[in-house]
Amino acid sequence: MNQILEYGTEKNNKEKKTGGQIADRIIRFLAIFLMIFAVFLIGSGLFSIVKNKKDSDKSNIPVVSTTDAEISAEIDESKKQVEINITSEVEISKVTYNWNTETDLTIDGENKTEFTKLIDLPSGTNKLKIRVTDVEGHETDKDFTFESVEGADIITPNITLTVTEDKKLLITATDETAMAYITYRWQDDEEVTIKAEEDGQKEISEEIDIPIGKNTVTVIAVDASDKHNTKTETKSLLGVTKPEIYYSLIDNDSTLSFTVKHENGIKKIYYILNGKPFEQTFEESNISNEIEFIVPLDPGYNLIDLKVTSVDNVVADFYGECTNPNGQGGNSGNVENTDRVD
Repeated sequence: MNQILEYGTEKNNKEKKTGGQIADRIIRFLAIFLMIFAVFLIGSGLFSIVKNKKDSDKSNIPVVSTTDAEISAEIDESKKQVEINITSEVEISKVTYNWNTETDLTIDGENKTEFTKLIDLPSGTNKLKIRVTDVEGHETDKDFTFESVEGADIITPNITLTVTEDKKLLITATDETAMAYITYRWQDDEEVTIKAEEDGQKEISEEIDIPIGKNTVTVIAVDASDKHNTKTETKSLLGVTKPEIYYSLIDNDSTLSFTVKHENGIKKIYYILNGKPFEQTFEESNISNEIEFIVPLDPGYNLIDLKVTSVDNVVADFYGECTNPNGQGGNSGNVENTDRVD
């Protein structure tokens, strides 16, 4: 009887243990499931936040139009003009145009979607370049070519200012049709006018001295069209002077005596006497503002070509001929420096 009771008790204990283990497993499974579900929810929330942020960032990026404007241009020969017509889906900010790659001209688009403008037509064959910029920054370009016999002269003259080897200023003004005149002035000095010498003259050129020191020259070129197109150029220049050359015949006309001077110093003396060259260059430590030298002449006729160069590389020339009547002399040139004057 006791054995039966014990057996029943043991069986009950086993059933209790088995039931408890199953319950534990169910609880652990639910806990793991809840944890996975929680992670999923958190992940979904983060994804939604990031996505919303990205969408928000995208919404802040300005949208630039990509649709080109429609541009047309037609010639009106009777008016010597070209009519520009522009249609755009987006408001027009500005219209820029130029003839033959000259200076751009800009017109306010006034935020319109349709735009019309009459511009002057140059004579001859000319290329018109038009650029339309809308309020969103998109640009549309288009080129046209027009040929006109009766077109207007709207192109300004061209001016070039060049310093020559002689340290002078060469002014050159040109126009595709004809020049009328040029003017120039140094600083606030009186203006000097140079007119074209002939009708239809396309170039005016003038070489002028540059004053000593720092200078500003202003040049104005005016063409011969009805509109008198003008161009102005300003240039800053440092004026320099040529060396001064003084000479005399000594020793009964058998010797030439020279004195050369320059405010900044003499760097080189070179001459050819009767085909025989002579040259002397002075080192920086031996530069002088005034130099004296003599040139013994050959018997009879003499021809001398002298060039004196300053430290500024400005050259002064002397060209002369003379006769040595004494039958004495010889080409043994002697150059002497005088004391430098600072």
